[in-house]
Amino acid sequence: MKAMSLLKRPANPSAAGEQAEALLKLLTNDEKFQLVCGTGMGTAAIPRLGIPALHFTDASAGIRIDPRAKDRRIEKSTAFPCTLLLTATWNPALVFDYAHAIGEECRAAGIHVLLGPGVNIYRRSINGRNFEYMGEDPWLASRMVEAYVRGFQSTGALATVKHYVCNNSDYKRKSMNVLVDERALHEIYTPAFQAAINAGVWALMTSYNQVNGEWMGQNKEMVAGFLRQQLGFQGIVMTDWVSTWDGKKILASGIDLDMPNGRALQPLKEQLREGNPDLDRMAKELLRTFIASGVYEAEAAQQFQEIEMLRQFPGHVAIARKVNDEGIVLLQNNGVLPLPSDGAGTILVCGNSAERRELSGGGSGHVAGYDLTTYAEEAVKRFGKERVLVNATPTDEQLRSASAVLLFAGFPQEGEGNNRPFTLPDDALISRSVQWNPKTVVFLVTGGGVANDWADHAAGVLFGAYGGQTGAPAAFDILLGKVNPSGKLPFTMEKRVADTVGFRDDQIPPNSTPLISPMFVDKKGSFFSDKKNEAVFTYDVPYKEGVFVGYRWFDAKSIVPRFPFGHGLSYTTFAYSDLKISRQSGGRVSVEFTLENTGGRPGAEVAQLYVRDRESSVPRPPKELKAFQKILLAPGERRMVKMELGEEAFRFWDPAAGRWSVEPGDFDLFVGSSSRDFRLTGSVTL
Repeated sequence: MKAMSLLKRPANPSAAGEQAEALLKLLTNDEKFQLVCGTGMGTAAIPRLGIPALHFTDASAGIRIDPRAKDRRIEKSTAFPCTLLLTATWNPALVFDYAHAIGEECRAAGIHVLLGPGVNIYRRSINGRNFEYMGEDPWLASRMVEAYVRGFQSTGALATVKHYVCNNSDYKRKSMNVLVDERALHEIYTPAFQAAINAGVWALMTSYNQVNGEWMGQNKEMVAGFLRQQLGFQGIVMTDWVSTWDGKKILASGIDLDMPNGRALQPLKEQLREGNPDLDRMAKELLRTFIASGVYEAEAAQQFQEIEMLRQFPGHVAIARKVNDEGIVLLQNNGVLPLPSDGAGTILVCGNSAERRELSGGGSGHVAGYDLTTYAEEAVKRFGKERVLVNATPTDEQLRSASAVLLFAGFPQEGEGNNRPFTLPDDALISRSVQWNPKTVVFLVTGGGVANDWADHAAGVLFGAYGGQTGAPAAFDILLGKVNPSGKLPFTMEKRVADTVGFRDDQIPPNSTPLISPMFVDKKGSFFSDKKNEAVFTYDVPYKEGVFVGYRWFDAKSIVPRFPFGHGLSYTTFAYSDLKISRQSGGRVSVEFTLENTGGRPGAEVAQLYVRDRESSVPRPPKELKAFQKILLAPGERRMVKMELGEEAFRFWDPAAGRWSVEPGDFDLFVGSSSRDFRLTGSVTL
């Protein structure tokens, strides 16, 4: 009875620590060990004390239902657009609704902890998991993830921000040793984690890679030090699945949960039966978090699963559709779009993704969904069966004779466990199509940038990423002008892979010194390994570019991208005017301007504000995003837009002083439609 009372969520969150301490004293050391080792996809029950088992699930774009699982509680879940497309909406309010809907599906399924969202920075276009993340800019990713965490956790389920940290490539990810400096960590790679922490995220997952010589799942400096002390995280830190190798290091590192089953801790089981203060710390943090968040109390009372949430699924589908509507990016339009739905002539639908049914990336981020429609099927619905020709690999004559070519191109396998090529499998087909037909529209079903030598000759180019179960109908609403596109790229799309940082990282050879342990069992190729001798080899990836990632790199090196960060076209036009900049109390800066819809359609514009430090004691990017707003305007409507900049908009991390610094001087402010389309400029002196 006493133990059950200790599971209740206290009115004062600080009391959860006291309850956890009292509960810890009732646990045997074996029971503590059970808790911190995980149970595959959750945490163990301690029936003697009434402590319930908790259930985890992947991923960020919905919940992954394993059809093989005997204990699954629902038969379907909504396949939402991927997180990268969500970020392309530049709409935090919509992010909140999206995450809240996923939280409701977790409640329907009795899932306590979602293993998402992911916030690793888009450093290289070929990273197989970019579609799971929130783009290349730390400010944009921070605004998105804080909305996601608040929306999801408002349902009572727990979010897990991942993968901490610098897991920006999936090539031999367990062998990868990222060499990164303190300033880049603070300015580029951890702001989104900090934003999630500030938003109250309950859990965090470490990454597979090493950082500065130690695997993140057992990295005391980066977990107990950087994460706990500098970023101030107080929740659960769990490892990624099978990512730890040294139980003693795990105990000392600040990790709380070794997933999926405490594999690296198992050799220490007998020793830990005698008791260990680090084991106590780990178990107590799990207890404290699950008590403070309320999931222990709700599950123990059999009140966590709310099967009636299944009734909310139609609303979830509507939210997924709205994310596609606002996230699909019109990159290029030479007048062919929007297409007329009536008329004569053949609409040729081709490309390797035209008949793809599950519009979701691979790996743990894959969500199957239900009521699925392909792009080809949607084309037939919109244009009629008699007008549509579907052929994944059309002839030159079919390309030439079509009144329009809709080419849906992607990668059959893009997802966890490896990087993908830069060149599309359909690259030759696209080149042929734009040669034979000037009305070729290319729709990219990818998790980022691709080779695009054909782009100058395409009539239209759109980025649709992985739109989930509503991706196909939403795409045709935009192609036909039923919806006015308003998405903006959350990454820079380069012309050539050699234009970007780290483009040779996958060619770095492994180090010559083997690391030998029976723990190094790997069947998926995530190591450079000699399985016969139980040896693995790491390889060093120096982040020599420092803070110059994404558009910061392109700007500093004067490289012209194919499509810049923040770019996205509309079927209407917008005018910016009347810029006013003023200093406010507390050191804040107010930026006001007028935005007008000067076209003939209602439309939404994402107004973006960038800051440049004219003179600095350290190298700084030519400009950095520091504010944005998405504004919906009727034709002819004008609106005053106001943005405020705080100290964080002007600061940089000073490694010598070990703190954030703002140097007095002049700062330029740029307002516009993308990182390379500025309509208004001004300055402020601090």
